[in-house]
Formats: sequence, structure tokens, C-alpha cells
Amino acid sequence: MVAVVAVSALQQWTPLLDVRLAIAAPVAGALVGLLTGLYPALRAARMEPVNALR
Repeated sequence: MVAVVAVSALQQWTPLLDVRLAIAAPVAGALVGLLTGLYPALRAARMEPVNALR
């Protein structure tokens, strides 16, 4: 959002920002991070600690 406002100010444009996108972007990023980390975490939870260190 800062980049859009900065470029708009430099070009003397009126910035148009959709609030839904500003809210959805961090939510989508958190969801992707959660799903990406879930598989390795579940796999590691099923392993014995000694085997994980090998």
C-alpha cells in the first residue's frame, strides 16, 4: 500500500486502493505459510527425536 501511495504521489495520480485486497493479502499469506509448514511439522511430530537428529 505504501508503494502505491508513493508512486501515485510522485506521478500526481489519485491512489485507488481496494480495502478488501489490503485485508486479504496478509490473510492469504498467513494461510499459505500455515499450510506449507503443517506437513513438515506433522511429519516431524511422528518421528522419534533420535531418528530426526541423524
